[in-house]
Amino acid sequence: MLSIAIVAAVEPGVNPLGLSGEPELIFREASKMGYDGVELLIKDPFSFDVDRVKRLAEKFGLSIPAVGTGPTYTIYGLSLSSPKKRIRERAIERIKGYLEIGRRLNSPVIIGSVKGKPKDRRRGFKNLKSSLRICAEYAEETETRILIEPLNRYESTMVNTLKEAIKLKNELCSKKVGVMADTFHMNIEEKSIYDSIIEADGYLEHIHIADSNRLAPGDGHLDFNRVMIALDKIGYCSFLSAEILPFPNPREAAERTVKYIKTMFS
Repeated sequence: MLSIAIVAAVEPGVNPLGLSGEPELIFREASKMGYDGVELLIKDPFSFDVDRVKRLAEKFGLSIPAVGTGPTYTIYGLSLSSPKKRIRERAIERIKGYLEIGRRLNSPVIIGSVKGKPKDRRRGFKNLKSSLRICAEYAEETETRILIEPLNRYESTMVNTLKEAIKLKNELCSKKVGVMADTFHMNIEEKSIYDSIIEADGYLEHIHIADSNRLAPGDGHLDFNRVMIALDKIGYCSFLSAEILPFPNPREAAERTVKYIKTMFS
């Protein structure tokens, strides 16, 4: 059975594709709307109040299916593929911090925009792979998981398709590295979302959902019926995590998403 989560930021200074604000309010609202989990977008892994979030998840009966690392790049400008060694080292240290949070919450850590957008793609990919090897070793030590997320070419020049993510995962040779997908990015980069999901059978561990325009599912032109059929064919039974623009407002976008996707279930 598929589960539904909503991406949320519970720290000030982060504008997520989802919900944001006071932690208890977010968890209460997500539970009331019918979500099964809250995916966390975390700004600072070193000052994040893990214990409070863990208590809230238990209080409202919600899972934390993943931890997002995006602000490391979007706010602090640090990436795992940077040509500057010091920047890569700082990015790696932050990923280790996220992995500690993942360990305590039993949640995988997403590597998306922190892959970076280097101009020299060849050198950037070499740096990315080297950085990820260090992160993967730490994931093995802490018994946590890393999920590689392909992003579209306008947001990252590193790993844009599921096929590229699977190739990188295999090259890293770590049981703690996995792959996830995002329907918004797939709509830009994949020839066929349906075929790409089928070809990723056995690899997909987590999925972000949003329509073609990054709005709530049903507000764009993506065929989510086909997406659901593909997921059913490969036996995917984990989370669909809504990473959506908060329009017309965060609550309405979140409510429309959970209702629409639950309609797909039936």
